[in-house]
Amino acid sequence: MDRRQLMQRSTGLMALAAAAVLPARVSAKEAPAHHHDHAAMLATQKGSKPKRFTSLIAPFQACTAAAAACIDHCQVLLSQGDKDMAACLRSALDCDVTCNAVLKAASLNSDFTPALARTAIEAMEACVKACKPHIEHHVECKNCHDACLAAIDAARKLG
Repeated sequence: MDRRQLMQRSTGLMALAAAAVLPARVSAKEAPAHHHDHAAMLATQKGSKPKRFTSLIAPFQACTAAAAACIDHCQVLLSQGDKDMAACLRSALDCDVTCNAVLKAASLNSDFTPALARTAIEAMEACVKACKPHIEHHVECKNCHDACLAAIDAARKLG
């Protein structure tokens, strides 16, 4: 086989491979049922549950936003040599990860939301304790402290 034949063959094989992995364009009308919007299908499935955890969304969003700002602030201060912010940073990181888990679970209407919220309460309480010494002179710590308290309140109301 000469070079030209080899190139033609490899070009043909690549086109064949591409055709095998790329789906054909199909109109929405022609698409099989499994190609429709999965979120819409899940929402209308038999036995779907009503959204039970919407009361957690706003306070936990505020808490994660405040924790992220606190994390950034603590990192800057630590990089400048202020070692007093280490505990605050550690607790804000824990708060951020647990509160984000609650947010995701609540938005998915997950049955695990209450258990995650209880864990987040522990992380937020630790964050409140770590931020408290700094709330008089760091607005980021004050905002984190206050947002944690509001999210703790919302999580406790969940039951």
